[in-house]
Amino acid sequence: MTSLAFVSLLLVAIMVSTTSAKGGIANCCRRLSTTQIQRDGLKSYYKQYKSACPIHAVVFTTLKNMKICSDPKKLWTKTSMAYIDRKNWQHKRST
Repeated sequence: MTSLAFVSLLLVAIMVSTTSAKGGIANCCRRLSTTQIQRDGLKSYYKQYKSACPIHAVVFTTLKNMKICSDPKKLWTKTSMAYIDRKNWQHKRST
């Protein structure tokens, strides 16, 4: 019985250290924002998946390094992602 408890404790410790090493849940969006800024103020985005965080979201980074957690189903989110993709594609093409 004690070996089972030890193994369980060891697994929990490994999971906690792995989560904190990757930025962990502390970097996850916990709720979606309704903030919509002008697209030329956006620098990048990434997708946050529910398997690693509490909610599914698209996280935009602004030129001022602020994070905006957006609903992936909203039109503004989709068009803003397309805008950033197009801007990045044009930049890669010119270099």
